[in-house]
Amino acid sequence: MATAFFSLLEIAEGRFGADQVLRLLETEPVRRRFGIAEADLPQIQDWVRATGVRWGVDGESRAALDLPATAEHTWRAGLDRLLLGYALPAGGRRLFGGILPYDEVEGAASRVLGRLCSFAEALFAAREELARPRPVPEWADLLLHLLARFLEADEDEEEQVADIRRAAAALAAETVRADFRDPVSLAVVRSALQAALGEGRGGGRFLAGRVTFCAMVPMRSVPFQLVCLIGLNDGSYPRSRRAPGFDLMSDDTRIGDRSRRDDDRYLFLEAMVSARRVLYLSYVGQSNRDNAALPPSVLVSELLEYVERGFTLGDEEGALRERLLTRHPLHAFSPRYFRGGADGPRLFSYSEEFCEASRRRRSGGGPEPFLERALAEPPEEWRTVDLARFIRFFQMPTKYLVRERLRIHLEEQEGLLESREPFTLDGLAAYALRQEMLDLRLAGGSLEDASDIARAGGWLPQGRVGEVYFAEEAEKVEGFARRLEARHVAQRLDPIRVDRDLGPIRLTGWLRGVSPQGLLEYRLTTAKPKDWIALWLRHLLLNSLRPLEVAPESLWLGEDEEILLGPVEDPLPRLAALAGIYWAGLSQPLHLFPEAGFVYAERLQKRQGEERALSAARTVWIGNEFSKKIPEGQDPYHRLVFRGLDPLDADFERLSREVFLPMLERRRP
Repeated sequence: MATAFFSLLEIAEGRFGADQVLRLLETEPVRRRFGIAEADLPQIQDWVRATGVRWGVDGESRAALDLPATAEHTWRAGLDRLLLGYALPAGGRRLFGGILPYDEVEGAASRVLGRLCSFAEALFAAREELARPRPVPEWADLLLHLLARFLEADEDEEEQVADIRRAAAALAAETVRADFRDPVSLAVVRSALQAALGEGRGGGRFLAGRVTFCAMVPMRSVPFQLVCLIGLNDGSYPRSRRAPGFDLMSDDTRIGDRSRRDDDRYLFLEAMVSARRVLYLSYVGQSNRDNAALPPSVLVSELLEYVERGFTLGDEEGALRERLLTRHPLHAFSPRYFRGGADGPRLFSYSEEFCEASRRRRSGGGPEPFLERALAEPPEEWRTVDLARFIRFFQMPTKYLVRERLRIHLEEQEGLLESREPFTLDGLAAYALRQEMLDLRLAGGSLEDASDIARAGGWLPQGRVGEVYFAEEAEKVEGFARRLEARHVAQRLDPIRVDRDLGPIRLTGWLRGVSPQGLLEYRLTTAKPKDWIALWLRHLLLNSLRPLEVAPESLWLGEDEEILLGPVEDPLPRLAALAGIYWAGLSQPLHLFPEAGFVYAERLQKRQGEERALSAARTVWIGNEFSKKIPEGQDPYHRLVFRGLDPLDADFERLSREVFLPMLERRRP
């Protein structure tokens, strides 16, 4: 509760960073006050990320910091996009009053949006209230008002709320007794309140139960059976104090002057004499970067030296020190916790999972297979497959099985939200911008309109930098749009209904992008295996349907390449074979990998031999020191399913030949 309260004060007097605000919203007392469920947080994070919120309330708040008064990437701009998107969906291509509506807000999500807006508006109002210096008694009243406005305590947190109230009242009473009426800033009050709460916690809970957690303060030399001191790292204890430059007394110390290092030495001695049975001292003795040895606090080193001078353990030098020290591994799954031996009973663990892993490692056994046997066939309704799902399976078979059949999602949660506006465009952001510009251009809009939309959407860096980036991308988009217009994109026919019985499955859906010249697909990027797969499957369907006055050819246009597939004489048997692979892949993991399989088939198609083809596929799977691309084998779904295995075996070669070779052979120059 206290942590959330001080986070609120820090945000209100700070820059309103997106990550800071959402971290505050993640605390349960705040969510409880504004009626936001924990399940709503991922959606709110997606909204904030999609609308480009980075920092600042609005343009005026930035102008107060002597920065350009631009509203881009501020909270107010993001909330306006969300609210206008709920009221006026615009498809992402039309501005209203200079605001680009964000269309992904509808239904029950509107309630979450309303509560988010209530939280944000309350936070904006608190910023204005906390900006003006005022006397301490007025601060106490205002802080208690904010405590009730933003935090709702449950039964377990009522005591913490009472502590904050008592500390604020005591702070106001002290200033009244001192006759101090000058206005002070929020930073001063916050610091004093934190200090008061820290002292209160230290004194109120000493000897409150069987185990006491407390700070090291003087006059607490009460005997304990077991005394544990943690954090005795070199440089951390004894504490060092750097005197300010104006402190002339520090240059001429005298007897009786306080020394923090001497106080800490005394506290350490007090703790030692208070221990009746065990004295436990802990420090970080190894670097978590390179495992290098790190020295302990000078007090620990002096204690060890004193013990070695007064006691012996055999004739071997250093034996006593090794007997007293216990060196823990850096990881909880280290085998040292489970093998006994020289470490004896000093290293142990209660983790059954780590123990079993250590036992299997000692026995030489590999990891257990992901599936010991194939899954049962899916229910009957799975036999009707939409075209989009069929394509998605072949673009990532392992991921499809784990997610669709087993309902396991391994995508790592996106990192913290950015709290500064973009100054460059990374590869993914540049691609998304190009696609938006291209869609607008093909829909009849102008690139000038695209510039306004990109600005309103928060996709560009601010100022001149954003203009330069947009000009570079606009040149690429314009050239690509002209290539598409030369292919008569505007002459596309209506979508063609797909309904094919392929044996184990029935394939349904719509075939789009068909014109009299055949099937046309495009992406303003370089071709990837997933593009080949999607084009090939749709090409087979086009050849099986053979619509009148449509050429049985398919073309994929990329940034700097073209893929043209010629007619297929036997499309239905090939589709049926792929349908069989799909149905088998719903019950067990297939050794079918788009990138490695495509490279393998490509080398075979170029007659480079099986050995070189498999070597190239293995490079794609495990990577090498010359490639910056993440190896395909490092995909989290592949790591889960094929851990400890080499899946580039005979099954991999067979499936790669069946899936990828036919489409490579149909490519026309």
